[in-house]
Amino acid sequence: MDEQTAIRLCLDQRDVRGFEFLFEKFRREAYVHAIALLGNREEAADACQDAFGKAFVAIRRLASLDAFYPWFYRILRNHCLNRIARRQTAAQYEERLAAETATTHPVEKPDFLLEAHEEQVQVWDALRRIKAEFREILVMKYIEGLNYDGIAQRLQIPRGTVMSRLYHARKAFAAQYAK
Repeated sequence: MDEQTAIRLCLDQRDVRGFEFLFEKFRREAYVHAIALLGNREEAADACQDAFGKAFVAIRRLASLDAFYPWFYRILRNHCLNRIARRQTAAQYEERLAAETATTHPVEKPDFLLEAHEEQVQVWDALRRIKAEFREILVMKYIEGLNYDGIAQRLQIPRGTVMSRLYHARKAFAAQYAK
């Protein structure tokens, strides 16, 4: 089965097998994107489950669909952004608690591993402190390796907007990373 056949099964026959194929094909990619947006593996898994559930219900109402993932990504992205909005206070508390725990329970590691880990923590802390739309576009560009056109297609925005948003995202990241 291919993506177009699965989409036709979902739209024309309301066949669950089509959606199961789409779920299997895109679940890993969705999980990576959810982690990029949310910064937390467990929450990303929950968000993916919720978004696929919403998509399963919504796909039955569509008259046509050319490609599944761009349509699904909007559902996933909106769901993740809503979760971020609801959890701002809890996230700040968790970060403060994690920082306190890290300073009170140091783990002995070789210096080069400790430095690499500290840099990774600093990068993700800086990413968490910037707006979700900036974090999203930076992850697409530098972690997923998408080019401007790929990002524009995924977010359904013009290429110029991608370039502008990346510029502002880089500035926001640099300011947070310097702190």
